Amino acid sequence: MAQTKTKAPEQDQDTKERLLTAAAAVFAEKGFDGATVKEIVDRAGVNISLVSYHFNGKEGIFKASLEKFGRERLKMAETIFTAPESVEDMKAKLKLWVHQFLQCHVEESSVCEILHRENMLERPFMMDIFQSTFLKTFEAVVKFFETAQKKGIVRKTSDPTLAASLVFGSLIHLGRNQKIQEKIMGVSIRQPKYREHVAEQFVATLLHGIA
Repeated sequence: MAQTKTKAPEQDQDTKERLLTAAAAVFAEKGFDGATVKEIVDRAGVNISLVSYHFNGKEGIFKASLEKFGRERLKMAETIFTAPESVEDMKAKLKLWVHQFLQCHVEESSVCEILHRENMLERPFMMDIFQSTFLKTFEAVVKFFETAQKKGIVRKTSDPTLAASLVFGSLIHLGRNQKIQEKIMGVSIRQPKYREHVAEQFVATLLHGIA
């Protein structure tokens, strides 16, 4: 009696990863509306039916491309941002998080490009991912500043929410414009030494100002 061949779990996972990598690249280049499932499967080198099988279509693979990234960023923030014990402890934790934030723009540039291109708030099907990962990451930074404020590490007149907004806005700007910066200024966060320099200077400026 002939046995029916089934895919090994490892093979299924490999196919999913290939599809996600291909999807991130295509969505980064074309945007959600401009990308097609055919372009994704052609780049991944798999059958077009596997997008429906693994992700239930284009919308599903788009969400999956961002969901994993969002969960990883949230886990990183929650791991790093435990209650600071001193100014130096706060500085060290912020520097580590900033460095990781910039590094993910280098190592996962396609997913970051999608986030820079797409407005998640304009797509109803993305709201659950935004609220469960990216918004919670922002809230983790706000809570970190609030805790530091309660301990007397941050001055009472500071606005933790506004501070977190400035942090995210500045870092996203650095990530989005790294190619322009490299072309004009000859430096980029893709360079490890410069990335370390940026993290150090960013945190020093945030905590102590420039005056």
